[in-house]
Amino acid sequence: MNYEAWTWKAIEVRIIEMADTLRVLPADRGPKQFGSAMPEVVRRYDESYGFDAARYRESASAASLGRMEECFDWINTYLDEAARKLVYAWSWVKVRKGMKIHAFAAENDMNDRMLRRQIQHYCQIIANNLNRIMSIRLNSEDCGLSENDGESDQSDVTSKKCERSAPHWMASDARPILDLESPELASLTKRLDEANRRREREARRRAKLQMEAA
Repeated sequence: MNYEAWTWKAIEVRIIEMADTLRVLPADRGPKQFGSAMPEVVRRYDESYGFDAARYRESASAASLGRMEECFDWINTYLDEAARKLVYAWSWVKVRKGMKIHAFAAENDMNDRMLRRQIQHYCQIIANNLNRIMSIRLNSEDCGLSENDGESDQSDVTSKKCERSAPHWMASDARPILDLESPELASLTKRLDEANRRREREARRRAKLQMEAA
């Protein structure tokens, strides 16, 4: 089965999201050695109200933290040390202000196009491994219809246009829309039907043998 749910572009976006989530996390400042034990001065109402500037701080959601840890595991598992260092540094430059990609490429003895091809190659390695793992799971003899039946009724999907407005990882409670016309789903359905027919034939053969033996 040619399972290709993950693409290099999807992995690239996940890596950038990982770096952006890491960027908004609070920095570890360590123990505070110096400071005053005196409490904060209580000001009068007319001295403080209306004069303080509004403050806003970005924060990472629980879902984004989970996806960040998952992406860390992909990079550390499927890439070697040199590739990991380049991917981590490149993603950090992409989400922070300061250094440009052109300067980062020159710092690593590459031009923009060469850097782009290298990042794409590393993302494709991760995507290939994820697709390989899923393909092995789908080809397993224990992959039955019980894992897919009963979760949701997809009878009304055929009357709707399957729009992929946002990838499934963009929200914690989002689920990918089932595309009934996709070749991957058609191939999976065919393999499951063939497996069910083989099981039925084997069950009938065993029943016949038991009756003849009796």
